[in-house]
Amino acid sequence: MVQMTPEKKQKIVETLNEKKAISPCPRCRNNNFTLMDGYFNQVIQQGVSNIQLSGPAIPSVIVVCNKCGYMSQHALGVLGLMPPKKDGGDNDSK
Repeated sequence: MVQMTPEKKQKIVETLNEKKAISPCPRCRNNNFTLMDGYFNQVIQQGVSNIQLSGPAIPSVIVVCNKCGYMSQHALGVLGLMPPKKDGGDNDSK
């Protein structure tokens, strides 16, 4: 995954605004949020009895409410912000 630069962070904010992801916090109704400085990778679990640490995953960013700390995840693929796949590379993230 590409490092989160200030330019990438701005692009994420712009994309969330374009997608109308601008509602107040669902917990406290606050309108002020912070985009975390980094990416998150949620590994898709195939069952509940064994925890997998690698495999297909959903790369995302997290926006945190500045008042109550509620965290919302946004999948980079749905936002159109995934880097292009490299030829011959293994990009199982969906």
